[in-house]
Amino acid sequence: MLTATTLVHKGAMPIALHAIGSFRRHFASTHRLEIHTDGTPDAEDCEDLLAAAAGMEVRIVTAADRAPIVADKLRNYPKTRELIARGAYFAKLELPIVATGPFFYFDSDIVWLRHVPNLVPPGGGNAFSTESWSWYYGVSNDHHWIREKTPRRVNSGFYHIGEAFPFERMESMMERKMFDPTTPYNTDQEIMAYLFHKMLVYHPDDLKRSRVGAHYNLAKEACAALHFPGKMWLPHMDQIEALRDPVDSTSVQVRYQDPVPLTRSELFRMRFNMKLATSPTLRAPINAFRKLRKRLR
Repeated sequence: MLTATTLVHKGAMPIALHAIGSFRRHFASTHRLEIHTDGTPDAEDCEDLLAAAAGMEVRIVTAADRAPIVADKLRNYPKTRELIARGAYFAKLELPIVATGPFFYFDSDIVWLRHVPNLVPPGGGNAFSTESWSWYYGVSNDHHWIREKTPRRVNSGFYHIGEAFPFERMESMMERKMFDPTTPYNTDQEIMAYLFHKMLVYHPDDLKRSRVGAHYNLAKEACAALHFPGKMWLPHMDQIEALRDPVDSTSVQVRYQDPVPLTRSELFRMRFNMKLATSPTLRAPINAFRKLRKRLR
């Protein structure tokens, strides 16, 4: 059986139960599941998570369970250890650090609609889902990222990792000050893109990321799964709660694509758009335009 993992925090419990339950409906016979927690879910939450996965091979791995393993593996990597200790998004990096073999990961704000027989990419290597833009706000010393052909627009909501964690590469990244953990809006995504740069990407229409302002009819979606980050699952909860049995038992063979290298122009566009969106002067007209665009869709 293949190993799948997910990471749950207390605030994600309402959707995490459905993420795990929907995964169980479609993958119980092909995958074992490790449910990792960040330390915030309590014992009752863990019981609910296990109940959502009832019928498949499953176990809970807490932050306390991971701590001694992470400490041991990072004992010679002080810069990496310092970053992981910040928690938040960087807690996700603990999973590939403690993993002992290839595994598939999915965020806890995902709803599975169909089985996928080929979550493992050709050759068994690395694969990641994608964004419509590069959400890489922690990038610094851009020339290193460009020269080393870091893939752009990588999303860590779905991924398969087929290699051991590259500790030396991670420590070198931090020593060269390629990542600024103090920059607002940084995440683990740019780090994962850099560390596991030899990858394929899942086709964005097969493992799909929801868009702001879009409403989805889950019964008619052709994708295998929908990722609802930033609590975008809230308007869809009635539909999600109704998914007691598979809406469609048809499997989806996900497609794979080669990644495109990150460019300076994309980093510039990303930062420019963020400055526009956070500008006290421009924020109001930009938000008004977005609301109008939503109404016209």
